[in-house]
Amino acid sequence: MRRKFSVILPIIIMLAVAIICIIAYLVATGQIKIKTLQKNNIAQNIISPSNEEVILTKNELPRLDASVLTQPLMTSIVKDFTGSDDISSSVLNYTDTDSAIKKLLNGEIDAVITTYPSDEVLALAAARNIDLDIIPIAKEGFAFFTNKINPVDSIKVSDVQKIYIGEITNWNQLGGDNIDILAFQRPDNSINQMEMKRTVMKELKMISAPRSIFTDLVYGEINDLIANYNNPENGIGYSYYTEAKLLYDFDNTSDSSIKFLKINEVELTDETIQDGSYPFITNFYFIRDKNNESEHLQIFSDALLSDRGKNAIKEAGYINE
Repeated sequence: MRRKFSVILPIIIMLAVAIICIIAYLVATGQIKIKTLQKNNIAQNIISPSNEEVILTKNELPRLDASVLTQPLMTSIVKDFTGSDDISSSVLNYTDTDSAIKKLLNGEIDAVITTYPSDEVLALAAARNIDLDIIPIAKEGFAFFTNKINPVDSIKVSDVQKIYIGEITNWNQLGGDNIDILAFQRPDNSINQMEMKRTVMKELKMISAPRSIFTDLVYGEINDLIANYNNPENGIGYSYYTEAKLLYDFDNTSDSSIKFLKINEVELTDETIQDGSYPFITNFYFIRDKNNESEHLQIFSDALLSDRGKNAIKEAGYINE
């Protein structure tokens, strides 16, 4: 018996050593993971998206709103500052530009990120003795575009203005085909139309916009709506660069694709917006009532204008001021 045991024992020892070596190898190569301290795993799961300290919790956030164009920006900033991806509509109850600023004037919210306020809104603020702090936080380009098959690639600032006052009416005046220019516009109360008048046209009076025609069963033919840009061969339209990239196909050569027109031979890109070489530069703004003494609003404002805020703006795909 002893003789048998003396033979088996070395075999058992060799098998045990082999098993231990195999387990050690699998652990070392990551094929087996051993849970150590549970606290460490929990800590890793609650690190904020930016891997930085929380500025404000969701419950501490000021009351915020944003225009349609800047809602992704505001959401990204809030996620960064709170360290939370769980941002519901109840936390950010978005409306639109005019509604948001009117809510600000009514004291219903603390701040908004949007385009520059309309003259109507500024007059309303002045009438109520509300001193608005209008702070540029991100740059944006104002784009002009046409159909991909249009041979015209670049026009001057003065050409844009002459098109929209009716002085240039045919693409052959700009080196293109002999075809009338169909100059699309945006509705008068839209932020695009306000930006067009403020940034591009200045004091110049614009021609009437192309109209849509549709048939109503009761009233018959109706022709009183501003036509939406539908990318005809002879068309030209405009929009904020961010919006245009969302609305239109500009990456291929099909007849349905648009192309961004160069202005004064400068192509519209993130780089030409950043360096200011593109002629039509505008901004997105953080707007608040200067007399609002909310501590949490001040914390949010300070963080937004810090390097942390600038990085959050960049990470959201917008261009820092």
